Amino acid sequence: MSPPLAVAAIGLNPAIDHHIGIAGFTVGTLNRVSREEIHAGGKAVNVAACLADLGIGVALTGLLGSDNAEVFERLFAGKGIRDRCVRFPGRTRSNIKIVSGEPPQVTEINFPGCVPGEGYLAEVERAVDALLADCSCFVLAGSLPADVPATVYAELIGRLRAAGKRVALDSSGAALRHGVAARPWLIKPNLAELEELVGDALPGPAAAASAARRLVAGGIELVVVSLGERGALFVTADRCLLAIPPPTIVNSTVGAGDALLAGQIAGWMRGCSLADSARLAIACATARLGMIGSGLPPRPQLEMLMAAVELRELDRG
Repeated sequence: MSPPLAVAAIGLNPAIDHHIGIAGFTVGTLNRVSREEIHAGGKAVNVAACLADLGIGVALTGLLGSDNAEVFERLFAGKGIRDRCVRFPGRTRSNIKIVSGEPPQVTEINFPGCVPGEGYLAEVERAVDALLADCSCFVLAGSLPADVPATVYAELIGRLRAAGKRVALDSSGAALRHGVAARPWLIKPNLAELEELVGDALPGPAAAASAARRLVAGGIELVVVSLGERGALFVTADRCLLAIPPPTIVNSTVGAGDALLAGQIAGWMRGCSLADSARLAIACATARLGMIGSGLPPRPQLEMLMAAVELRELDRG
């Protein structure tokens, strides 16, 4: 039986991830596929899958094309994710991930999203309202479909904050900029997204931490900055932690940032300290690097990774 609902993830532009293995992939020549896998994807879907594997009751709403919804429905059923997605006529977009090289590198080809129409967005808003009674935390994650206003996340954050809910935002560009102005509880940019958001180059963790502190001073309670192989920053009004992952074999970076966010949210849901939440978040992200697909490995593997995470307290200089 699935645990009681606690978190709702909202994804307006999910994708079907088509992973293709090609040894020695070369542009402009014939390339032969050695393996392929197809998975339900998109940031909100990835976050929901990881939360479910961490034992958190999670619902997913957003937009799905009715013509190819089966891959998502199988994932939801397999992980106990409550399906509150709005179906629209047509197909959910596909993203192609070409995995090649040693160590493996991923070349991503992302298709544009659908244009579902305002009526379907209104249905998503109604689905969000229906989840207010059960969910204390809402995760807005991913890019936006074409022609959807860049202010849509900001508007949702305002509605959810007015209802007393915590809101985590993971997006980029104009959607992130407008969303930050609505003061969500948590944002999770990567370094490039943070640089774009603040309009400055951030040459190292100290500079990124300073930028994150400015965002916290502006009303965001927690800023998590993913730094790739260097780990992540976890910045609040009182503390700034740099969490460094243990060495790992990288099979794919797809979904690592989403796992990081899911781990942080799960830690908060469990009442963990910032340090323990950071350890869990980094363990989840590190585990994802060794996987292709959705979700997380079993708990014992995560606990081993958590024990190997290094935490450094950064001063306020």
